[in-house]
Amino acid sequence: MKKTAAFIMLLFLSLTSHAGGRAFLDRFHPGIEWGYSATPARYHHFNYLDESIGFRIDEEAWENDCVSNAYFLGKLSFDISRSLRISAISGYEGVDTGVCAIPLSGRMEYAFSGFGTDGFLVFVGAGAAFISANTSRQGNRFEIGAGYRYTLAPHTSLGIRVGGRMITDKPDVWDPISEQYISERNIKRNDARYYALEIGIELSF
Repeated sequence: MKKTAAFIMLLFLSLTSHAGGRAFLDRFHPGIEWGYSATPARYHHFNYLDESIGFRIDEEAWENDCVSNAYFLGKLSFDISRSLRISAISGYEGVDTGVCAIPLSGRMEYAFSGFGTDGFLVFVGAGAAFISANTSRQGNRFEIGAGYRYTLAPHTSLGIRVGGRMITDKPDVWDPISEQYISERNIKRNDARYYALEIGIELSF
C-alpha cells in the first residue's frame, strides 16, 4: 500500500514541474464508478499442521461456483495527455461470500479518440486491497478491461466499463475436523486468489 501511494504521489509531483496554475488543476478529474461483479472462479493453496490429528495437511483446489457481488469506487484522475490518464481509486468491492475488499489502487487508461470526445478506451490497474472477512488483511489487486465514454459536457462524461479483476489474499484457514481456525504458528502457506468479471457505469467530472 505504501509503495503504491508513494508512486502515485511522486508521479503527480513530477508532473507539476511541467505545468502550473489553472491549466494544471484542470487536468484533475474526480469520478465515481459502481456496478456488478461476478466471481466465477477462486483458487486456494493451504499447507498447515493439524494438531488434532498430528499431520501436516497440503490442500490445493479450484472452486467454480459463481458468486454475485456489487462494487462502488471513487477516484481522482489526472490527464497526462489528451489520450492518457492515470487514476487513484478506492472504495468497496464484493469479493466472495462473506469477503469484501477496500482497494487502494492505481489505474492507467487510454482513450483512442481522446478524453474530450466519445469513444472507446482500455485500462489496466494494480495496487493493494484490504480484505475484510473474519479479520482485516492486505492483499493485491489487478484489473484489466475496456469501455466506452460518452461526453455529456466539457468536463463531464458517462462511461460503461467491462473488465476482469483478480484479488489475492492470505485468509484464515478453517479446520473441519476440530471446527476451528488453525493457529497462525501452524500455517506454512495460505494463498488464495479470486477471479471476477465486472460491468459498471462511471461518472467523471
